[in-house]
Amino acid sequence: MSDLQSFQAFLYQNIPLVENMQLKLQNISEHQLSAAAPLSPNINDKFTVFGGSSSALMTICGWSLIKYHLEAHEAHHDVVIHQAKTHWTKAQSDDLIIKAKLCNEHNWEELAQKLNTRNRTTKITVKCQVYNQNHEVCSTMTGDYVVLKQQH
Repeated sequence: MSDLQSFQAFLYQNIPLVENMQLKLQNISEHQLSAAAPLSPNINDKFTVFGGSSSALMTICGWSLIKYHLEAHEAHHDVVIHQAKTHWTKAQSDDLIIKAKLCNEHNWEELAQKLNTRNRTTKITVKCQVYNQNHEVCSTMTGDYVVLKQQH
């Protein structure tokens, strides 16, 4: 999986919730991922973004940032969320813009080599934010993800 479109298909196939929430990955760099999702499948009874949706979307985007780069470097390991702290600061009544950014920069090639040769886990922290269409932050999550070396 070397391109974002293929990774998007991987997400839809392996995590059905992603397609149901209509998450669209837009851009990825070494340290950041951006995505978008419409309000309609993520709405609550108050006609604003459901907190569970924004939380899930941030969790998925953080996970995707890590998993994408590991797969691109032939490190086919499991990535899981270990813990997350989420804050909702503003009710949102329009489409979501999601950004996930590594809290510490990583050299993916070196990390993949370490994961492929050592028998230990690695922790990666990602900060995610959901913005409204006026580019105001509506929710923020800082999540610790763990990369588990797959046993063959």
